[in-house]
Amino acid sequence: MSFNRRWTKAGVCLLAVLAAGVLGGEQAGLWQVLSSTARLGKQPGGVWLLPSNQLLKPWGTPVLMKGRPVDVCLDGAGELMAVLNWRGVEIYEAATGALVGEAKSKSTSYAGVAFRPGTRELWASEALRNGPDGILIATLDARGRVVKEERMALKPHPVPVGIAFSKDGARAFVAFSRNNTLAVIDAAKREVVKEVETGVAPFSVDVSETAGKVFVSNRGGRRWQEGQTAAPTSGGRIASDPVTGSSVSGTVTAVDVKTFAAVEVATGLSPAGLRVSPDGKTVAVANAHSDSVTLIDAASLKTKEVKLAAWPAGTVGSIPAHTAWSPKGDSLYVLLGGMNAVAVVRGGKLAGALPTGWFPSGIAVDGEGTLRVVSIKGVGSTDKGDGTFNSRAYEGMIERMPAPDAAALSAGLREAKASNAPRMAKAGGVENLRALGIEHTFLIIKENRTYDQVFGAMGKGNGEPKLAIYGGDVTPNHQALADRYVLLDNFYTTSSISFDGHQWLMMAFVSDYTQRAFAASPRGYAWDMSDALTVSPAGFFWQGAPPSVTVRIFGEFCLPGKWNPEKDSAEDINERSLKSWTEYWRLYQEGKWMDQVGCSAAGLPALKPLMSTRYPQDDTVITDQIRASEFLRELGESEKSGKLANINILTLTADHTNGTRPGSPTPKAMVADNDLAVGRIVEGISKSRFWSKSLILIVEDDAQDGLDHVDGHRTVALMVGPHVRRGAVDSNNYNQLSMIRTIQEIFRIPARTPWLKNARPMTSVFTAEADAKPYDCIPAKRRLDEMNPPLRALNGRQRWAAAESARMNWSDVDDIPSDLLNRILWWDAKGYDAPFPTLSSKNTTRRR
Repeated sequence: MSFNRRWTKAGVCLLAVLAAGVLGGEQAGLWQVLSSTARLGKQPGGVWLLPSNQLLKPWGTPVLMKGRPVDVCLDGAGELMAVLNWRGVEIYEAATGALVGEAKSKSTSYAGVAFRPGTRELWASEALRNGPDGILIATLDARGRVVKEERMALKPHPVPVGIAFSKDGARAFVAFSRNNTLAVIDAAKREVVKEVETGVAPFSVDVSETAGKVFVSNRGGRRWQEGQTAAPTSGGRIASDPVTGSSVSGTVTAVDVKTFAAVEVATGLSPAGLRVSPDGKTVAVANAHSDSVTLIDAASLKTKEVKLAAWPAGTVGSIPAHTAWSPKGDSLYVLLGGMNAVAVVRGGKLAGALPTGWFPSGIAVDGEGTLRVVSIKGVGSTDKGDGTFNSRAYEGMIERMPAPDAAALSAGLREAKASNAPRMAKAGGVENLRALGIEHTFLIIKENRTYDQVFGAMGKGNGEPKLAIYGGDVTPNHQALADRYVLLDNFYTTSSISFDGHQWLMMAFVSDYTQRAFAASPRGYAWDMSDALTVSPAGFFWQGAPPSVTVRIFGEFCLPGKWNPEKDSAEDINERSLKSWTEYWRLYQEGKWMDQVGCSAAGLPALKPLMSTRYPQDDTVITDQIRASEFLRELGESEKSGKLANINILTLTADHTNGTRPGSPTPKAMVADNDLAVGRIVEGISKSRFWSKSLILIVEDDAQDGLDHVDGHRTVALMVGPHVRRGAVDSNNYNQLSMIRTIQEIFRIPARTPWLKNARPMTSVFTAEADAKPYDCIPAKRRLDEMNPPLRALNGRQRWAAAESARMNWSDVDDIPSDLLNRILWWDAKGYDAPFPTLSSKNTTRRR
């Protein structure tokens, strides 16, 4: 990595140099056209290609850090800088960027870090998925080293977020997200003395001494009222759009510091970070889902909105995440999380922008006007440092940027726009996908595998056999489909884990609310969109389609249910009422599963009309054979009626595995279960009356549980259909969004987010000449009910792996230590004496 680990004096002139370079290179185009087969990572010219279809070349002098940093603050003297990372707070010298101290945490919150005035105390918000939560209080010496740590316990599970102090440091004001309150804390006694009611999911806090008010942004806006469409959010309800399911209001609560009287002020949607101007007269709040910033007069509470549109134009997703003011208050800095840039507002309008790292979320400005900007995902590196890559090798960034002049702002804006509209050489193939006559698509979403794990030993394509653990003996149908149709060896997830994976696939949009939550998802792990605060204001990828386009959803968004044939509907069941894998397997073998599974409701009620109520929810206790059987049963009904949805979305989850937990099938058996379900579904579609006009798209939701030799985002993807090429290796750069864009092209659905607008339809996989030969499913090559041995039968590392797997929380998707699971899956596949794989640097294909 060529970036500095600390800042240098040379960095002060960086913006001027970059601005001159951009202006000088404008005539020839800011970025060269990339090869159609470019891999992720650093490209010629020093720009980084991201799996979100964006380019990245941060302007600031960067310091890289392991983890996912979300917030930053400076002490009163501007000498120390504290960064809220996902596993604690890191303290740096503000002038040099040198790390001087650290206070560790099990898990930090979405935001919330502040120095207490008049003391050497640093306060930070901590939160776990199910509590308990707390405030981490670190006392620092003059150099920033931690000399004392305390924790103020908060019960039961309020989820503290933003923190601000009174000018004298006597009181702390903390947003309690799940309580829907602002906590007033006696800072010396470490006691909550009062909670003031706010709107839904309070987030960011700041104080105006001039106006005598505390201001709190409320992500969910006003509280739900009778007559409004309700959607869930962390055990509560929120007013939501009846079509998209997203929240419909945003507010800021203004609290009088003496009387605690509260007034709610309307803002844009999903207000995030807010800051009071240096004179205390204006509050700037970033509206994450309205692509705007609201300016509030601190005295009168009158508002003005400044739009900060996304690039490309006409899309939704600039995602303003936080705000900060210049020392004189003449410039407002707004982090555009979706655009990887700082927008600069002067005189009530956009004056320019500064390119940052991937998804900026925290900002602080010192007395000289120098910016510090935290970016959650750095440059997108997934390098583990040993020649292998994994999507959870998180690396964030903090940048130092001097106050920009007019030339830098103008050049930075041009570069930011160009970075959000990358150009790639054409991929070839069939340009007009609509001309193929495809009427039915089937998007099958699976769980957590890398390309090398499944296709590394294919014998063709860019694979690393050393990392292959689920080859032809476990996944014969995957191997056969990739061999018969197209092997996609340069295909990536846009996501890191399931939380954002399903959101990228369903919405092509991931809010800062989700991006900040990777430490613990303390308001809930809403990968199934069961929290309206995660939902895109543009809705889901099929919304906006012509009226004739129909959608059917199998499994995605489902809550656990049980089919009641007498009522012809599914009844709600508690997850604790689910049976064991063995019992569901027995029901499947005996053909008695139909009334024992189902989908009682959607995590997002607006989507319920689209969903199959008989298809099981996503979990790892129900065999994928039941899912395949239920889909094929409904496909049989469509055969008789001649009616089949245009867009069909299915989930298959067994390849997630349960590790080597006793009482569960072995990892290889579960991956084989998934493979057989894929083969059965493909065979069923290929032998149906709809086959000649069908396209099947198969992809993982993420690639977190495994290693790859190219990039941690590289994953398993298949395209199957009469118009898909045969026997080809396709190395064009594609990703999850490319699949969604392909579906949109087929059905004339507009791309409403920047990442879909930039996504390339997968034209190269198609041929105009159809081959409608059906597919014959390959039977499993191993027993699907091959069970992990009981703990008492094991010893050594195998016993350790089983015990660790038994301790993992498999009922809550991905609430498990991924790196540990990766090791267990490796040893289970390769033998418990096999060393965990590393590849020499010469084998690493990522360009650094």
